[in-house]
Amino acid sequence: MLNLIRKFVAPVSAKAAALTARPPAIQPFGPDFGLTILPDYLNYDERKDIKEAILDTYLRQASTIKPSDGRFHLPPIAPFTITSVVDRMERDQLVLPGWLNNQTVNMFLAGDFIRAHVDNLFLYDDTFAILSLGSPATMKLVHLQNGEELEVLIPEGCVYVMEGPSRYIYLHMVMPVESPRMSVVLRRCCLRSSGNFRDVSPEVNGILPYRANALVAALLSKSIGVPRIPIDDEWLEAHKIGPFDTARFVEQLRPMRDWSLLKQLDEDEQRYRELVQMKYVNIDMAWRFAELRKQFKLIEEEVTLKAPVRPPKQSASRLSSVPTAATTGGVAEGDRTPPCGPGCEHPQHNSH
Repeated sequence: MLNLIRKFVAPVSAKAAALTARPPAIQPFGPDFGLTILPDYLNYDERKDIKEAILDTYLRQASTIKPSDGRFHLPPIAPFTITSVVDRMERDQLVLPGWLNNQTVNMFLAGDFIRAHVDNLFLYDDTFAILSLGSPATMKLVHLQNGEELEVLIPEGCVYVMEGPSRYIYLHMVMPVESPRMSVVLRRCCLRSSGNFRDVSPEVNGILPYRANALVAALLSKSIGVPRIPIDDEWLEAHKIGPFDTARFVEQLRPMRDWSLLKQLDEDEQRYRELVQMKYVNIDMAWRFAELRKQFKLIEEEVTLKAPVRPPKQSASRLSSVPTAATTGGVAEGDRTPPCGPGCEHPQHNSH
């Protein structure tokens, strides 16, 4: 399936290439799921340099960095810090050459987390590569429509790649970590932002940064690219659905049983027209909607979105050669904000 999607941009299959990369790759839920973990992919110098860059950024700007969505969302680090990793991933054919152009930096203290979300479907393309440093982390994935729940341990010093089903049709969340953790999320963004370290799509590459920022803000104000579920935190609390009970929420209530990528895109396009009509934006994004329509059509032809047959329950040892961590119960009390429901409309919920 992923090979078909990649025909749209280049005839390279990261899924297949990952199996021959070194160190050996792990695909805990099979090759078609789209999650590939490469333990110890980062060497000692890369880990040291990236950690120092993140800590330096935090210490220099600590007064302006506040907790966001259960963790600290930091400004981007210097691109040269991650160049060697990106180059090696391209040589190993884990990602397409020149494809990744954007970074998001996260720092977690003990007990920090990232709530369930699907990364923005309009701004970001397929294939995410996440560099994970510090504490191992448990990642949960929940099918958007039937509540199928999977979990896997993300080890320290690894790179994990998400694409296809794992990127598009599963909510994913990072459970509260036991000790400090850092991550750098590398992906392709269609618009320029502070996190870009390469050119963006040629149709908008000439747009000045302040106009691109205004466009992104307008898109997020309309929740364009965000799967929308009309449920708020008070409702979840009243029905005694906990902050990490995403699978129970989706399985029992089926709030997105009629959702699809193409239906989402149709609604997003209508919302963008409203922004244009109200003169909040004046940038032609028809090319982006046309581009996504082709990609989403390919995905929906290859993936059954609605209620796939659940596999028999398996032990962690059968799911992955990496042991699965036990999930933690709640969220540390104090100044941390508990996560809201899955698919919430908060624009910041789009990182790992």
